[in-house]
Amino acid sequence: MKKIIYMLLIASCGWSCDSFLDVNPKAEVIDEDMFSTASGVEDALYGVYSALSNSYLYGNYMSVYYPELFAQNFVDDGIKGTEIGKLNMGDLMMESDVMKMWKQAYTAIGYVNNIIINLENKDEKAFKHYNIYLGEALGLRAYLHFDLLRYYAVHVTSKDETAKAHAIPYVTTYEFYVTPFSSVTEVYDKIIQDLERAIGLLADDESLMEAERTGHAADFVSARETHFNLYAAEAALARVYWMKGDLKNAKIYAQKVIDSHKFQLVDKTEVESMVQSKLSFKETIWGIYTRDFGTSMKNLFIRSTGIDLASDWEDLYLDNQGAEEGVDYRRFWFDVDPDKDATTCLKLINYEFLADPNKYDEPVILGVNMIRIPEMYYIMAEALLEENIDLATDYMDVVVEARGMVGFKDRIPARQLTLDDIMKERRKEYYGEGQEWFCMKRQNRDVYSIIGAVTLPGSDKIYCLPVPEEEMNAR
Repeated sequence: MKKIIYMLLIASCGWSCDSFLDVNPKAEVIDEDMFSTASGVEDALYGVYSALSNSYLYGNYMSVYYPELFAQNFVDDGIKGTEIGKLNMGDLMMESDVMKMWKQAYTAIGYVNNIIINLENKDEKAFKHYNIYLGEALGLRAYLHFDLLRYYAVHVTSKDETAKAHAIPYVTTYEFYVTPFSSVTEVYDKIIQDLERAIGLLADDESLMEAERTGHAADFVSARETHFNLYAAEAALARVYWMKGDLKNAKIYAQKVIDSHKFQLVDKTEVESMVQSKLSFKETIWGIYTRDFGTSMKNLFIRSTGIDLASDWEDLYLDNQGAEEGVDYRRFWFDVDPDKDATTCLKLINYEFLADPNKYDEPVILGVNMIRIPEMYYIMAEALLEENIDLATDYMDVVVEARGMVGFKDRIPARQLTLDDIMKERRKEYYGEGQEWFCMKRQNRDVYSIIGAVTLPGSDKIYCLPVPEEEMNAR
């Protein structure tokens, strides 16, 4: 019952707050005894994971809809979709979504902070899995702040010193207190500090998370791919350093995840269905359990206005070094419907489950993939590109060959791997998963707006969502 109450509180909390960062909502009533037992702490963490699947967070808008439209991978010719596709960041059609993404993220951070504060007020011997509880909570706090930083703040390389000094608030409290904004550098430092601390606390995952996973969840410390585990913390830290431009440190943590031998790339025959609104028992480092993601993704492609893929999507997967008449196996993530003159991103939709939710005889974890192992190989390839081109190519070829293509080292005519090759492979691999726009922001790339039919020069203007006006007015 406590779990149900806590989830309902999360779903409804905070809407009457004067400021989004009054992170202890006025209407909230939480049983003070919740954190007196291990089951209470676990229920609180389950509640946070449930909150992350909210449609304004990783259930849709923050993980797929907005970043894919920004990156021009998806095209939505509806009124709001048109403005998103044009990267009109301050447009009134986007204002409500931008506010709710911000608000839901900080609401989740508030609940995570409540867990952290309560745990830190107890002896670590209070619970058998005390370190895991605290490690997960710290990791989640860092991860949410990192995505807020990526969306709402200028990049660390921006020339706008005023904007860099006023990035986002890094909230570590759970009380009526409006946290001041931190600089971009300060936020990165705090994210890294929380993730490093999480890594130290989550050491038990070396034994708890097995290399061969089945999805069986007997208790809180099983099915670790649905929790922010040790390897999620290391992979997130690799991603954070990569985004920051610190490839030396990004390489260290990406290598740790690879060297754990906990994650393997699926066989090419498994590529088509491995992440269709479900987690991969081989490739997923961390994902969020939710039964609603597939339905949400299906609805994206059947709305009256219609979402389609960018016109160049198929060209990405045409390569004379591939299989099946020059098409790599990731091509089968997409379906062309000639009768409707439309293309669907099957990668995100589990039609078998939608047709029959009771179909599966074997365990299947439905949900959103937050971090997958190929990203670690791409980070390694980029980090090694200048210092050891042969080794960089070896890392890249692990993924390329697993997707059914000829590795770069064996291509005819021979040529060296380039950064453009790595970025192209990243886009192919993570099409539909909300990562391409951040690759573009990191490089401050120009963006060709498909709907606007115009090239937008790379700038802070097209790579930052505005902090909600309501938040600024409360300060």
